[in-house]
Amino acid sequence: MRFYIILFFCAGCFFMSCNESSDYPGGLTMPQTAEVLTDIHIVNGSLYNISNQPDSILKHGMGLYSDVFKLHHTDSATFRRSLLYYSQHPDVLYVIYEGVQRRLNKKLDSLKKIKAHLDAIKHKDPNFVADSIKAKKKADSLAAARAKHIQDSIMAANRKSADEAKKLQQFHNSIKFKNRKLIPVQ
Repeated sequence: MRFYIILFFCAGCFFMSCNESSDYPGGLTMPQTAEVLTDIHIVNGSLYNISNQPDSILKHGMGLYSDVFKLHHTDSATFRRSLLYYSQHPDVLYVIYEGVQRRLNKKLDSLKKIKAHLDAIKHKDPNFVADSIKAKKKADSLAAARAKHIQDSIMAANRKSADEAKKLQQFHNSIKFKNRKLIPVQ
């Protein structure tokens, strides 16, 4: 009897696992899923460099993942539903991941081109000596720009606090006039 019960449950599990539902539940199309997966893999790679403190990945990662979903005008529930459907259809998921791999390779190639261009500029002429007077003027102008920016920020903060103090004084004056009671003369 025990054997038949176990056999019945095993057969039931076997038949339930053979679900060949071709109904697409809606959500993301194949190209959209490939774009979202590409960005999610880039986020995963950037999270690899964060320290291994327990909350750091949760703190930094969730914001990055939500930014990816906002960028692609979707949400995590829609993405999960689409990914679940595609994972039940491995041939379609394989095609999606070919697109993900193409996109990642294209981004990697463009980064390599930029790096090669920057290296070529950096190592263009090893005998080149920078003009020290020009560099000094540039450093002086940067320092002056920083000082002016700080001074402007301080002046703006002072103006803002003066305006707020003036508004607060007007508010207090209006309350004083409202709270005055007229005493009738007898």
